[in-house]
Amino acid sequence: MTVTDLSDHSQQRSCVMAGRLTGRIAVVTGGSAGIGQEIARKLASEGADIAVADINLADETKALVEATGQRFFSAKVDVSDEAQVNAFAGEVRDALGRIDIVVNNAGIVPFGDFDNATFDQWKRTFAINADGAFLTTKAFLDDLKHSDAGRVINISAVAYWTPQPHFVAYVSSKGALNGFTHVLAANLASHDVTVNAVAPSLTETASALQAVSDEFFGMTVQMQDLKRRQKPADVANTVAFLASDEAAFITGQIIAVDGGVTRR
Repeated sequence: MTVTDLSDHSQQRSCVMAGRLTGRIAVVTGGSAGIGQEIARKLASEGADIAVADINLADETKALVEATGQRFFSAKVDVSDEAQVNAFAGEVRDALGRIDIVVNNAGIVPFGDFDNATFDQWKRTFAINADGAFLTTKAFLDDLKHSDAGRVINISAVAYWTPQPHFVAYVSSKGALNGFTHVLAANLASHDVTVNAVAPSLTETASALQAVSDEFFGMTVQMQDLKRRQKPADVANTVAFLASDEAAFITGQIIAVDGGVTRR
């Protein structure tokens, strides 16, 4: 685990303009790279302290968050493991305090059509993409209920509405996450906790650039109304809005951030 040394942060913080999330604490799963890393950086730039749960080290994210003057905590966590998630929740409270925002971003994207899909692959995809959101939200449920601005933001995918035959487990798991978003919004409404999901299209991350050809990126751009590749910041900016007071009356929504692919 990694905890930021806070001894020299008071002066840095005084120099940072107050943002929309000043004084709040956010958990971001899968925050060591890609979209999750940019979400962590953006929320920190808006004034939130950040805790990251990831199976990989989050040293790069730590540096980005510290550069904003915010506190940072991270631990290596498999979000499909209930004991690990619950232990992480306790560590976050000890390091940073009671949290206000949960961003369920951790996910895997196995490739393969149904003929070649295995049950183990199916179960592992749901364990990370759907179970991980359930376990993480559950671990911080009491925090969210006692927050003045409780937020749960799930990272879904436009692929749910434009399914490809080679992503059967992935698309199905995002459908489960969308259902979880709708039901949890109703469950937590009495505590003024909002629950929403952001559904990006193909996004230009380091992992996507390794796995996806320029041709496929080009095909995706042609499907969009906005003719450029989607960036992690496009997703992170929407997450920051949903986490803010400006979105206090938005809940139970699946918001497509896709350049106009779905026109929802």
